[in-house]
Amino acid sequence: MLFNSAPFLFAFLPLVLAGFALARRMGWRPAMAFLTLASIVFYAWWNPAYAWPLAVSIIANFAFGQAIARTRETAWGGAVLALGVAANLAFLGVFKYERFFAESVAPLLGLIIESHRLDLPLGVSFFTFTQIAYLVDVRRKLAQDGDALSYTLFVTFFPHLIAGPIIHHKEMMPQFRQPRRQTSASENLVAGLSLFAIGLFKKAVIADWVASYVAPGFGAAASGQELNLLAAWGCALAYTVQIYFDFSGYSDMAVGLARLFGIDLPVNFNSPYKSTSIIEFWRRWHMTLSRFLRDYLYFPLGGGRCGPVRRHVNLMIVMALGGLWHGAAWTFVAWGCLHGLMLVANHLWREVRPSGPGRSEVIAGWVLTQILVVVAWVFFRAPNFASALIVLKGMAGLSGLTGGEVKVAWDGLFLSLALMAVCVLAPNSQEIMQATEPGLEPVARPERFAWKPTTGWAWALAAMLACSVMTLWRTSEFLYYQF
Repeated sequence: MLFNSAPFLFAFLPLVLAGFALARRMGWRPAMAFLTLASIVFYAWWNPAYAWPLAVSIIANFAFGQAIARTRETAWGGAVLALGVAANLAFLGVFKYERFFAESVAPLLGLIIESHRLDLPLGVSFFTFTQIAYLVDVRRKLAQDGDALSYTLFVTFFPHLIAGPIIHHKEMMPQFRQPRRQTSASENLVAGLSLFAIGLFKKAVIADWVASYVAPGFGAAASGQELNLLAAWGCALAYTVQIYFDFSGYSDMAVGLARLFGIDLPVNFNSPYKSTSIIEFWRRWHMTLSRFLRDYLYFPLGGGRCGPVRRHVNLMIVMALGGLWHGAAWTFVAWGCLHGLMLVANHLWREVRPSGPGRSEVIAGWVLTQILVVVAWVFFRAPNFASALIVLKGMAGLSGLTGGEVKVAWDGLFLSLALMAVCVLAPNSQEIMQATEPGLEPVARPERFAWKPTTGWAWALAAMLACSVMTLWRTSEFLYYQF
C-alpha cells in the first residue's frame, strides 16, 4: 500500500488510528498487537500471496536470535551468527539477485544458468538489513528479544517497513515496550500529521512534477538518441531533485506516521545538497543506510584500523556493495564505485591539506560536490551503460549545445535549478518541525520558517495537504519502493 494512495489516506490510516486509540485504552500491549496486525495487512495489501517471504524471514531470524543469545558465551556463538547472516544474504540473493546472477554474472564465468525471474518481495532489502543488524546486536549483547509479538512489530511496523528508515532493535524496543513519548495523543497527532503533510507534498506535488522532465531525456538516451548539452544537464538535474524530494518525502511521511502512534523513528536526511564534500554528503544522505554500512560492514572489515591502504580498500568494498544493494545491475555497482572513489579522494585530500578550508575553498568544494553527485546519479537512473554514456557525453558538450532531436525543456531546467536552490537555502523538514522534536535525534532550530502551533501554519499545511490530495488521480510509486 502506498502512503500517497487514496486507500491508505482515506481508509487504512483513519481506521488504524481509531483502532489504535481503542486498543490503547486496554493497555500498551493490546495496542502493540493491533499495530502488528495492521502492519501485516498493510504489507499484504500489495499481494497476499507474496507476504510469505516476510513471514519466513521473521520466524527464521527470531529463531536465530534466540539461538545466538543462548550460544554467545560458547564457542558456537560465532558460528551461529555466521549461519544466520549467511541465511539472510542467501534469502536476499535468491529474491533480488537471482536474475542478475543468471543473466549478467554467470555468462562472465562461462556458466549457463536459467533465470526463474522471481517476484521481488516489497522492502526485502530493508527488512533483511534490519534483521541482520539485529542478529549482530544480539551477538554483541546490545539486543535480545524473547517476545515474538514485539519482535514481529519491530520488523513489520508499517511506517518503516517498505523503504526505511533502517532501524535498530536497541532504539525501537524500549518504545515498543513502553512509548517513549508520554505526551498527549493530540500533540502526537499534530506533530505527526504536520510532518506527514510536508512529506506528502514533497512526493506527490514536487517529485512527481519534476519526474515529467526526467523520463524524456533518459528515454531518448535509452533509444540511442544523442542529447545536447542543455538537454542532458536538464534531465540529470531534474532527476537529482526528483530522487531527493521522492525519498526524503517518504522518510518524512514515515517519521510522521510513526509519531502518530507515539513512536520515534531515526531521521534519514539532513539537507544533503548543502554538503561541501562527499564525506559530508554521506553523513547527510540516507543516514540510516550509511550507519548500517559503517557499523555492520566497514567496521567488521577493519575500518581504518589496518592502515591507510586497507582503509581505502574497505571504503571501496563498502560503497560497491552499497551500490549493489540499491539494485541488481552493473550501473548501480558503478554508482557505488564512483562514490567510493570520491570518498577515497576526499580522505586523501584531507590528509595532505595543511589547514582548514577558507571561504573560497568551501564554495569550490560545494560546487564540485554537487557536480560529482549529479554525474553519479546518471548511472543510478540510466537503465544501462550505453544510455548513461549518452547522457554523460551530452553533459560534457560533445553532442552540441542546443541541437539534436531532443529539445531543451527550459521550464524543466529552470524548475530543477530553483528546487536545488530550495534544497540548499531552506531549512529541511526536521528543522522546520524542530519544536515538535521529530525523530530520535535532536535537530537545530532554523532562524526562519520554524513551525509554530498557529493559525497561519495550520492553513499552510492544510493547503499543502489539499494540493497533494488533488494529485491522487496519478498516484505513483516511490523510487525506493522496490529496493
